[in-house]
Amino acid sequence: MTSVNKQMFLVADSAEAVQAESGQRRLNFAAESERLAKGGSAAHEGHVIAVARSRGGIGATMLAVNLAHHLATIGSTRKSGPARRVALVDLDLQFGMVAGFLDLEPSPALYDMARDGGIPDDTFLDQSLQSTPDGLDVLCAPSAFAPLDALQPDQLRGLIEALQARYDYVVVDLPHALVDWVSPVLAHAGLMYLVTDLSVPSLQQARRLIDAYAEDNLALEIEIVVNHEARPLLPHRHHQEAARALERELRHWLPDDRRAAKEAADRGLPLGRVARHSSLAKAVGKLAQDRLKKAAAAAHVS
Repeated sequence: MTSVNKQMFLVADSAEAVQAESGQRRLNFAAESERLAKGGSAAHEGHVIAVARSRGGIGATMLAVNLAHHLATIGSTRKSGPARRVALVDLDLQFGMVAGFLDLEPSPALYDMARDGGIPDDTFLDQSLQSTPDGLDVLCAPSAFAPLDALQPDQLRGLIEALQARYDYVVVDLPHALVDWVSPVLAHAGLMYLVTDLSVPSLQQARRLIDAYAEDNLALEIEIVVNHEARPLLPHRHHQEAARALERELRHWLPDDRRAAKEAADRGLPLGRVARHSSLAKAVGKLAQDRLKKAAAAAHVS
């Protein structure tokens, strides 16, 4: 057995171990899925896109910020304003960085919501959202550390449904930790982008997350985004083995353009405003266009 095969065997073995333990240690994602299947929802339903990460520092927040920016601005002009109503939500209560990526102020809104126990509504959105010059509305994470169990599923359900009623797209940057209150996000989301690299530890974590997120959300489409690596002209053997281990096609690739990413982060601006012609900005733009085309095709069929 080659060293690559041994590594991929470890990934598959890790997935089997997670499945074996799922009956003993299982997050309560099922209740929200069942509630949505039985109940109605708002008349206007914006698309919810969740962004998750296989490990910290992999670039999930960078993707969430720039994906939301592209969704809002593709096809727009200065006179017409944003092409679509798009909201970006940072649910990382302890280490959220969306505010820094967009030169916005951290918001106490989620912290206050957790402390007061209220259900967010339109008034909450009006008071909590900040807007960028491009027309992207953002709910930033608080600057104060909040316990991971501070929020309740009912609060997140109210938040997501209020956002869906107002926006065409809602991009949610998920916390790295698995917590029960993300269940309404998963139940409402039509798509999750799981950002990873192709190192064996990251693949093992990605496999575990796929199993955890998909177990009670069978309709949730999970697509892999490979960061720090350009799409190969021909897939190498380890690419094929990674795809088999994850049981997902490696459709999305973000090249390693750290200079552009750093400049955008340091200036608090989206890539499209700082390095529009960079390979990274083009790759995220292509991903956003792919999502818009699929949404248009689905709307045409329905």
